[in-house]
Amino acid sequence: MGKMGLLHASILNSIPSVRVTAMYDKSPIMKRFSDKALNNIYVTDNFNKFTRSKYNAVFVTTPIPTHFSIVMEIYSQGITNNIFVEKTLTSGDQQSTALCQEIAAACGVNMVGYMCRFAVTYGKARALLKEQAIGNPISFSAYTYSSDFTNAKGKLVPVRGGVTRDLGSHVIDLSLWYFGDLDIEQATHGSSAMANDESGTRFRVSGSDGLTGEFDISWCKAGYRLPEFGLVITGAKGVITVNADLVKLEKSGGGSITWHRHDLNDNVPFLLGASEYYREDAHFVRAILENSRADPDFTTAAKVDQLIDRVER
Repeated sequence: MGKMGLLHASILNSIPSVRVTAMYDKSPIMKRFSDKALNNIYVTDNFNKFTRSKYNAVFVTTPIPTHFSIVMEIYSQGITNNIFVEKTLTSGDQQSTALCQEIAAACGVNMVGYMCRFAVTYGKARALLKEQAIGNPISFSAYTYSSDFTNAKGKLVPVRGGVTRDLGSHVIDLSLWYFGDLDIEQATHGSSAMANDESGTRFRVSGSDGLTGEFDISWCKAGYRLPEFGLVITGAKGVITVNADLVKLEKSGGGSITWHRHDLNDNVPFLLGASEYYREDAHFVRAILENSRADPDFTTAAKVDQLIDRVER
């Protein structure tokens, strides 16, 4: 019942044909708060009571290190076969692979919350790449910055799954969505270049057709009250720059076009947080109703965990 739990619950209750019926949080304090704040929703801090009912779908919005055990419990108890998990899928490649094997027999819809895929600017950039607006991509630089731990003293112990997994996973997922599989060439961690320094991560990658890329991920960057995700993509015929607010296309021969969010029909029936959250929840619901595949599903999202594991090693 943290920020993401409340956000998804509110959005889901606004979608036609959807009703939030139950919530579980192990904190008795959160249960007492939720009992007072929410109407017609069963709230419990007892997981066994929560699992006595069957649900059409369950959203898992707990911290990353708990995802694997919770999802496995949901499957093993037959609570539902339709599961949405906030990013990342799990804490590592081994756990994600095990979950993917588990879902092979579940015959349900599964999805991971990489909401950037549903933002109009990142979608426009992908469309431009597919249209060969800059020709074949040659190189890219990707960054994720926030100021969450700017004033932290000394080395940061791994929290929230670590900076690469918690903060960097969104831009890693976007890069895999844009360019396909990537191989790690070199990685450094934090100011001391040690793997246990959680202030930030930098790494280089290579892709198909000679593509090269660089990532810069930090949650100690001054001036970023809210996280920012961005890419600069260089091709044979120009450059695409994209973040959550805009897409800019610069042609090698001169001239440029910029699209802002409001230029790209960034409208949803219910706005909370950002429009992409509604779109991803509606996409998941539609996949259940139509018995179709949600994207990104567990198998797709597991590739992010695989790449992060290689970076951390």
